[in-house]
Amino acid sequence: MNMNRIGSILANKNLLPEDGLVIFGEARSGTTWLMELLSHIPNAIINWEPLHIEKGVVPKEFNWGDRPYIPSDDRYKEYGDLINDILSLRKYSEWTIGKNSWEGIVNGKVVLTKFVRANLLIPWICQNIKFRHKPILLLRHPIDTCFSQLKAFGRGTNDYGEIPSSIHNVRFLQKKEILKNAKNDLEYKIILWCINNMPLLANPGLKDLVEVIYYEDLIIDPRKQIRSILERVIPNENIAEVMSLIPFRAASETSLNGLDSSPLMQLYKNMDAIDYRQKERIQIIFDHFGLEMYNAFSPYRVSSKIKL
Repeated sequence: MNMNRIGSILANKNLLPEDGLVIFGEARSGTTWLMELLSHIPNAIINWEPLHIEKGVVPKEFNWGDRPYIPSDDRYKEYGDLINDILSLRKYSEWTIGKNSWEGIVNGKVVLTKFVRANLLIPWICQNIKFRHKPILLLRHPIDTCFSQLKAFGRGTNDYGEIPSSIHNVRFLQKKEILKNAKNDLEYKIILWCINNMPLLANPGLKDLVEVIYYEDLIIDPRKQIRSILERVIPNENIAEVMSLIPFRAASETSLNGLDSSPLMQLYKNMDAIDYRQKERIQIIFDHFGLEMYNAFSPYRVSSKIKL
């Protein structure tokens, strides 16, 4: 793509951050699939993973790290300006804009941003930007998510007690011992999942900030879930046409093995790959963090309650 021409086109659009639609979720939680389904919204421009450490748009000197946290009452102007520029596509890279066709960029009017590194930023972002369309938080069972992360990315560390050097890393320091005591890569990933998600899920005002979508619901009945989103975002008279364009059972481009023929098989395949003793150890981790929404023995959420 000619980045100079793209820059000129985007500069003339006057896209506003509050007018976009944002998807939050963990890596390997189904966010790419959800984004692909929603990319059929008329005139959507995809804003792909702008917080990626190497390919995204966060200045190195900000030291946000791989899973940044900023307190909701933070008023540091440079941070606020950055998130506004990201969500309005005033700041972009060839990576973040690369999922779009040339025609899509020219005609684009709605920015569809997908994050897998921003869950802990949700309260801060929503404090800074008053979205017209409530952002989406996609939740997938942590065992399912972390098992998929290991299959896709491998381990990625040599020290279970390693503490990221990024800003606001106290949460890792507080959990250094449990990180060090992980018995295997899956337990380590699940501990990280809890560290990076439980503070958000324990927020009593979370559902005022985002629309929570559960992966198991999306797998079992994607049409129902997508329709409920579209009803909030586009005029009712356009919903049937948009729904007719969406390939609901097509696998995501980041899928490792494609979608299983049965949604139930899709939900159970990672859970069934783990033995009972491992599940018992994972349940101890869940109990330590106060996770009540999921347990280690079922792919379904068992409660909507989170308690620290």
